[in-house]
Amino acid sequence: MSKGKVIAAVLAVVVVVVGASVAVALGSQSSGVEVSVEQVTEGALSVTVTASGKVEADEQGDIYPPTAGTLASIVVTEGQVVKKSDLIAVLDTASLELQVAQAQAAYEGALAQADAVNKTAPSSADNGAASAAVSAAYAAYEAADAQYEAAKSAVPSQAAIDQAQLQIDQAQATYDAAVQAYDDFIDAHPAPRDATTEAALVALGIVRNQAYTDLLSAQATLAQLVAAQNNDAAVAAAKIARDQAWAGYLAALAQQSQLTKASSTGAARSAADAAVETARLVLDLAIENLGKAELRAPMDGTVVFNSATGGLSALGGTASGKPTVGSSVSPASPPFSVVYFDQLLFSAQVDEADISKVEEGQSVAVTLDAVPGETFETTVERIEKTAVLTSTGGTAFSVLMRLKDVGDKALLGMNGSVDIEISSIDSAIAVPIEAVLDDADGSYVFLIRGGKAERVSVVTGTLTDTRAQILKGVAVGDDVAVSGLTDLEDGASVKVQ
Repeated sequence: MSKGKVIAAVLAVVVVVVGASVAVALGSQSSGVEVSVEQVTEGALSVTVTASGKVEADEQGDIYPPTAGTLASIVVTEGQVVKKSDLIAVLDTASLELQVAQAQAAYEGALAQADAVNKTAPSSADNGAASAAVSAAYAAYEAADAQYEAAKSAVPSQAAIDQAQLQIDQAQATYDAAVQAYDDFIDAHPAPRDATTEAALVALGIVRNQAYTDLLSAQATLAQLVAAQNNDAAVAAAKIARDQAWAGYLAALAQQSQLTKASSTGAARSAADAAVETARLVLDLAIENLGKAELRAPMDGTVVFNSATGGLSALGGTASGKPTVGSSVSPASPPFSVVYFDQLLFSAQVDEADISKVEEGQSVAVTLDAVPGETFETTVERIEKTAVLTSTGGTAFSVLMRLKDVGDKALLGMNGSVDIEISSIDSAIAVPIEAVLDDADGSYVFLIRGGKAERVSVVTGTLTDTRAQILKGVAVGDDVAVSGLTDLEDGASVKVQ
């Protein structure tokens, strides 16, 4: 179903519900206003700050390839438990093996040249050999340069990218419409709102949030297509081969120059030894890179396949962005991570207006959308010192808390919310927050006594999202109206639902 149809459906439901409520109210006028009541209670009243967030890893090891290339094989599955140094994947080693072979040949040539220098002083034969080495090295460079230019000239298709951009434009339009519908509804129904209107507002908020999620997904898809269509890995590999060939040519030139200019056997030997050392270092680097073609686990934990942008796939990547055999990789982003799931954090985005009230050690209650009906008790562990931008454009700060006793219930990227207890009032007399009304004369509630509504002025204290402390005006056990309030007047007959 399209987003426009979803919004229309939600509004239709709101109209039906509102119409039904009006019909019930009209039909029951003869027997009194229908209300719901709750008793005034006394007990501890917790003042909380509520924020949304998601599950994150506390300890993880990212696996970076040593150089640009492609994945030849992946030997694990996502979610597999591994030990440190276990094999995760293998890069295509063709280009790396070529680099090793070239470096080996250059090293052996330098050794042979050094051996010749050690046996005799530079001669015309030596100079001839050096000149031939220069010519051969330059020919190798020209071939490598031609391959590099050919790799750069490859032009990727734009069809898929254009389609992805169209999806972004459509998703943006849907999101803008959802935001406008939500804002218009708030303007048309200012607080306080009854339960029916509040439910409609929540439904519109869900539609808006889903539209924003779809927009982010479309943007991620475009980024992944662009990354998949480019030939950066091939160009990078060709450039490395060309640069190495050029280095070999420069080394041959240097060796030729040193042999030509050497006025004594000692000078020639020093030049040859320096050439051997340089060639050995190049060979060692090529061998090291080839050895790193095997990507291994840096720690014990669970393997997570990352998105094309390098972030954990569970934290925003899409299935199409996960690494597969043949995927291009580079040292700029890790295609895999190993996560220690026994240590998970919940990162909540607390609005800047509330962050000054939050302190380390405060008690919190975390709920996860994927684990309804269950609350995880813990404490505030850390408050980040830098702000983040929320999805709605607001400013917030990340508050981290360690999840305890969650077992296999929590996974990376799960969304949820947290209530952070910033203070608590013992023995507070309180009523539901929706029972308290305000006008020019102050705050008041409707007490229900003997089938009649009695307007009573009250003095409120601390207010939370769900409860209001009453300092004066009611007693424990009194019945207060919590619904049907807009139709109540002092002395009106009521019918308790």
